[in-house]
Amino acid sequence: MDLHTHSTASDGELSPAELVRFALARGLAAIALTDHDTVAGLDDAIAAARGTALYVVPGVELSCDVYKNEVHILGYFINWRDAAFLAMLDKFRDGRYGRAEKMVRKLAALGAPISFERVKQIAGDASIGRPHVAQALVEAGHVVSVVEAFDKYIGRNAPAYVERFRLMPADAVTLILRAGGVPVLAHPREVTDYIYPLVKAGLVGLEVNYGLYDDATRADLARWARQYGLIQTGGTDFHGPNQAVHSAMLGEVDVSFDVVEQLREKAAAT
Repeated sequence: MDLHTHSTASDGELSPAELVRFALARGLAAIALTDHDTVAGLDDAIAAARGTALYVVPGVELSCDVYKNEVHILGYFINWRDAAFLAMLDKFRDGRYGRAEKMVRKLAALGAPISFERVKQIAGDASIGRPHVAQALVEAGHVVSVVEAFDKYIGRNAPAYVERFRLMPADAVTLILRAGGVPVLAHPREVTDYIYPLVKAGLVGLEVNYGLYDDATRADLARWARQYGLIQTGGTDFHGPNQAVHSAMLGEVDVSFDVVEQLREKAAAT
């Protein structure tokens, strides 16, 4: 199983239906589609999995900016048609659009011009994000890779970075709970200081088995999870086969189906 995946609805390489087919080809029993700040791919993924051996958990990954860092909150078994939840995601989408426009203007001033129209074309139906700006920078020849684009221009401390619409981590937890979902702290190694405050806000799980975390890191995070009675989830943060060289391939984590059952039970109790 893999409880942390992305599709073209945000910044993944595969469409929701393609992701489902890829998961089936790899013999997975379940995946959670957790696109960044959008649920636009869920209907297609669930429809593609209907009648197959794959179970699709409806999910989302909410992005939160904090001082000199980012905190991401995964939401599982959300009601992705909840009006208040969708209204907040609309704010994310609108904020991303304006943010990308400002980045393009900054890049031009820095001598690295790109076309905003091209950025929109790269994003397609997805919510515009920095990876789409990075790809436009690569295409324009200003950098040789997406990694260099972030390091040189659009990373958090780089000169063309623009702040986005802010959602605080505790507010993200509350938003997921109100949408009937189960909030889990994603890739928590660098943000363990947030675990206790988020537990107080209603955090239910911790992504212990994340991507390429080593055994020592997973053991440390498991202790945090046991201390606060959190469900230990896991996933690869899969964005596509071509990006797996920098993370882990779909399904390359040790997560049992019992975790899905625990999350589903928690959702049912909210």
